[in-house]
Amino acid sequence: MTTESSDSPLRLGSVTIRNITAFQAELAELLDASGPVQIDGSGVERVDTATLQLLVAFVRELRAEARAVQWVDCSAVLRRAASSLGLESALSL
Repeated sequence: MTTESSDSPLRLGSVTIRNITAFQAELAELLDASGPVQIDGSGVERVDTATLQLLVAFVRELRAEARAVQWVDCSAVLRRAASSLGLESALSL
């Protein structure tokens, strides 16, 4: 069963391997919903490779379901990390 999509964006804070389990649960809930997903990455002050890998998998899953992902905002830290790993396109930044 799917739920309706939320009108408010997923707000990312500093996500690292230390708190990735809770973040993964949030993403799973969004996958169970329907419609496009908005992500606000303006609050990201710290991000690691594990988090970026999880976000890439999440975006790929949305694309496989023909669902859109829209970044409302993106911090310089998040953008630099994605760029340095060549993940801007994979994340739809």
